[in-house]
Amino acid sequence: MKQVLKSTTALLIAGSLAMPHALYAQGDADPKLEKAEQQERLENQAEAQKAAEKAERKAERKAERKAERQAEREAEAEKAAADAIAAQEATAETEQAVETEQQQAADANQQNADTTEATTEMTAEERKAERQAERKAERKAERKAERQAERAADQDAAPEMDSQAQADAAAEIQTETAAASSEGEGNVTTRRIEKGDVRSSSQEFNTTANQVVEDDDDGISDLGKIAILGAGALAISQLLKNNDKVVTNSGDRAVVQGDNGLRVIKDDDVLLQRPGSELRTETFNDGSTRNYVTNADGSQVVTIRAADGRVLRRTRILPDGREVTLFDDTRQVESVQVSELPTYRGDSVYYNNNVSRNDLQLAMQATQSDQIERRFSLSQIRNIDAVRRLVPEIEVDNVNFETGSSVIRPDQAQDLAALGAAMRDAIQKNPADVFLIEGHTDAVGTAGLNLALSDRRAETVALALTEYFDVPPENLVVQGYGESDLKVPTATAESANRRVAVRRITPLLN
Repeated sequence: MKQVLKSTTALLIAGSLAMPHALYAQGDADPKLEKAEQQERLENQAEAQKAAEKAERKAERKAERKAERQAEREAEAEKAAADAIAAQEATAETEQAVETEQQQAADANQQNADTTEATTEMTAEERKAERQAERKAERKAERKAERQAERAADQDAAPEMDSQAQADAAAEIQTETAAASSEGEGNVTTRRIEKGDVRSSSQEFNTTANQVVEDDDDGISDLGKIAILGAGALAISQLLKNNDKVVTNSGDRAVVQGDNGLRVIKDDDVLLQRPGSELRTETFNDGSTRNYVTNADGSQVVTIRAADGRVLRRTRILPDGREVTLFDDTRQVESVQVSELPTYRGDSVYYNNNVSRNDLQLAMQATQSDQIERRFSLSQIRNIDAVRRLVPEIEVDNVNFETGSSVIRPDQAQDLAALGAAMRDAIQKNPADVFLIEGHTDAVGTAGLNLALSDRRAETVALALTEYFDVPPENLVVQGYGESDLKVPTATAESANRRVAVRRITPLLN
């Protein structure tokens, strides 16, 4: 504002000084008049300057008053802010004091309650531990009761039978079939065995128990069928007797509970399947079959099967045309009286990596007993413990199975090298030699599952002997015995009980 007033005053003074020159420029003037005018101009200039100075002072006072009012407002604002802060601090101090008092009171109360509370907590922990122990004992008792009930059900399904009871049951088995007696042909089907049809010893089987479900629209469900070589997938109901009940079925074999305990329905001819072989099957009216498997070398295996899937007779025709009967259950044999059987006292042979091929050959020859003066059917050998034990077993100690498994890995199969070579040499010398491959399990699990699993283990060992060491599969018979013959008597998991054994049963068949 001061700058504006100063600029205005300067302009007025400059304008007044410039006016005489303009008048003089118009020509000569009266000196008195000129003096009067000059005097008047000076007075005007003085008044203008005075007015400008007055205006300047007025503006300065106005600006000062404005600044004063602004300063007053700022001071009032600062005072209000200071008062608010002071009030907040006072409130906070009050609240802190109250909180401190409350905390001190709470601490005092907590301190007074510590002894009682510690005692209460100890009592609660004791009660908690007691309840946990009670629940643990209850669960243990429940599991024990469940296992006892399961074992009781297993005993009902698979009653322990002594050898004479086994012999009496074997005597009831019918062996007459149209396939064995008929010279003509039944309904004929033929097919070539492909690579995908052949099982491997490294292939895991389905060991899960499958319940047989209701029939589908086609009459029978997949779980109600079982694969039989040459006959396709047959309904299990076609293979059952009157009181039979299916316990488990995994498609490759079924476990059936009958009047005489548990038995396995399976395809005994799985071992005969070789890529490129031709299969010819004759099916007769009574459900029995006659299978011809022709191999690439010209050899042939002829198998007679009963309607319930049992293999009754197997004949081997060599490439040179010689015919060798391996076993024949269609022939009549004496029933077994266990008390009249000789007792074979030969020791078992423990096969491991330290046993040589020559030792095994000697052991196999030692299975012959001069005291055996009769022959037995394959069914009697398979199902009567006292008959099977007339020849010693070769316990395969270096092949152990994982729990629930029937697989033999390639590196494990090499541990069978000496055994496979000895068996192959024996069959080359005597094409009618027959070996029983036994499978066993521990006592963990149900009897039905263990029976199926042990049968698969026997089959896996037989497959490995053929795959790796060229043992003729038609000279091998596989049979599972589940948990019925424990090497170590225990109900717990025991690897020594998950085993296989081999017996040369030729002396019993002949």
